[in-house]
Amino acid sequence: MKFVSTRGEAPVLSFEEVVLAGLAADGGLYVPETLPKFSSQQIAAWSGLGYCELAFNIFQPFVAGEIDDADLTEIIAKAYSCSGEKASFRHPAIAPLVQIDHNQWILELFQGPTLAFKDFALQFLGHLLDFILARRQQRVV
Repeated sequence: MKFVSTRGEAPVLSFEEVVLAGLAADGGLYVPETLPKFSSQQIAAWSGLGYCELAFNIFQPFVAGEIDDADLTEIIAKAYSCSGEKASFRHPAIAPLVQIDHNQWILELFQGPTLAFKDFALQFLGHLLDFILARRQQRVV
């Protein structure tokens, strides 16, 4: 998948290049050139999946051809672990949906290491950067 700048003046980049670049050179944000389409049948089939399996199904089209399925599965498992001594999330559901009243629910986004919603993106990004840099035999100090 290719990514383009929202300002239209930066070069088109691959997923890996976008992760390493951050912002586009023209000051824009990188977005997918085309968005993957998920059918209502696919979405319905995902309703019983755990957090890691669902994350894989959503991320996979964005990294296809650059990160193989086994590596993506491992990155996700490391990012959203909730057991063992390296647990990053405190609840086995990662983001539990808790019923507080009839037809009222709360999505708990405080189960990560810093107790903030940003853990959901940054845990994945950290492990993704580790993977990309290791594959390129690079380090960031």
